[in-house]
Amino acid sequence: MDTLLGEKMKEAIDKKQSDITRFIWKGRKERGADGKYKQTEKRLVDMSQRELEECYDRCKTMLFNTDPENPGRYLVLKEISDQKDRCGAELFIRHVDQNNHFSRFFLLGTVNDFIKNNKEALKGHKPVAEDAFNGIPSEFLKVPLNLVIDGCLDRLGTINKKHITRTFILRLGIWLTSTESKDLVEVDEDGKVRDRLEVIRERLNIKDAERLHVNSRGLNYTQMRAMLNIKANKKYLDLTTSQLETLRNRVLFNLEDAVKGHIADWERRMEEIELVLTSKGYKING
Repeated sequence: MDTLLGEKMKEAIDKKQSDITRFIWKGRKERGADGKYKQTEKRLVDMSQRELEECYDRCKTMLFNTDPENPGRYLVLKEISDQKDRCGAELFIRHVDQNNHFSRFFLLGTVNDFIKNNKEALKGHKPVAEDAFNGIPSEFLKVPLNLVIDGCLDRLGTINKKHITRTFILRLGIWLTSTESKDLVEVDEDGKVRDRLEVIRERLNIKDAERLHVNSRGLNYTQMRAMLNIKANKKYLDLTTSQLETLRNRVLFNLEDAVKGHIADWERRMEEIELVLTSKGYKING
């Protein structure tokens, strides 16, 4: 009975998803004379072949555009992965310095010697930290050694904050640790305990117009402060350890999930356009 019910539900869902009359294309939001943003909508089945092809090309641009100023989502995904690796490389360098007393100069020599002495074994393989070091924390096992070298030579560059916007950070929400909850207790002139969100806004210079909400999956106060204090064109070398850890372990993963969601949306639109083109007897170009 459960199997039969499941099959019928799947059939109903598939039928709903393949009903081409339900597919809507939403245009770009544009500000009207009244100052409000409006967005045009049109059913795909009501579009001409040329309109459908233009929409299809728009989807491909949003996914695969190689323009650094307006990169496609797949390019953004690749950049996020690179940013995580660069944060990891700088954190690894600091870890071995603090725990093994390896200076950047000494670590650079160690890594270069390892690569030089293992050329044959590493042929066709991109060496990572676990290839050269034993007993390191699991979080550093896959850090690329070429980035460790770059980090030792201050060649990791600057963090690209284009997609790590203030709005994105605040949208993650905040969830205080027990210690932070105590530290953020303030009383007003009448001796009444002030609202913690107001205290947080004041301490982190968050404007009233900016939305800040409590979220059990959000950043804690220390992490939120670390992210909001990252300046544009900041070198990985100059980021605090808290900033590097929050970026690598939290914010970049959240951004990655968001971008993957964007990719799924654009790919779904492409599939819908393909269904409509096929139903109209048009050939799909590209």
